[in-house]
Amino acid sequence: MLNVFSKLRSFLLGQEIIESERRRAVRIPCRLKAAVEGLGAPVNVVNLSVLGMRVEATGRLRKNIVVVVEGREYPGKPLSARVIWCQTRGSQYLAGLMFVGSNEEKNTSWVKGALDKLGASQNRVKERRAHIRVPTEGIAYLSNRSGDRLCEGQLRNVGLGGALFLSEIGVQAGTTVRLQLDTMGRPKLDEPATVRSCRKDVRSQQFLVGIQFADTGTDAVRKFLKQIHK
Repeated sequence: MLNVFSKLRSFLLGQEIIESERRRAVRIPCRLKAAVEGLGAPVNVVNLSVLGMRVEATGRLRKNIVVVVEGREYPGKPLSARVIWCQTRGSQYLAGLMFVGSNEEKNTSWVKGALDKLGASQNRVKERRAHIRVPTEGIAYLSNRSGDRLCEGQLRNVGLGGALFLSEIGVQAGTTVRLQLDTMGRPKLDEPATVRSCRKDVRSQQFLVGIQFADTGTDAVRKFLKQIHK
């Protein structure tokens, strides 16, 4: 893990965050308590990587501010992070943070201990995403090649190359599907894709279905991403 931080390169932040911000490592789902400077109540860290984290909070975090994040479950020093985005989800806020501390600060922070415990140092994370996923919500469907609906669920996030879908029904990895979404006020989606992963979420007892689009960055997906990122 010590070598992981030293190999990291900084993100390129620009006008088009969907295009220019990229992950160098897949984030690991988790449920950890932490404290963020400026918020009176603890936050829940819902995924974590060597580059950043996603948190659930009861208060809003302003985009582009730098905050100090202190771990509550693992020993180590606090770490600074920049707020990349913040959106409402029900009665809470969901925010994406990118670490901005030096490599030495990262190596002595609570994040290193948390990642070690989550298995990052044991090569459990093998896949790498080329494009970030933007959190979203809304009813969506997975259909087969014939257009028959396999299941209904909630779209949790979407990127140029794929999406995460939450459903009460599991879909076997390798299945060819179409992701269909036709929510009023949003661009319509009807993207051919392949199921790459399917696992049961212990908290919701529903299935998290990861899909990869047949074509990366289609006009429909780009239009959808730009609309939800406003």
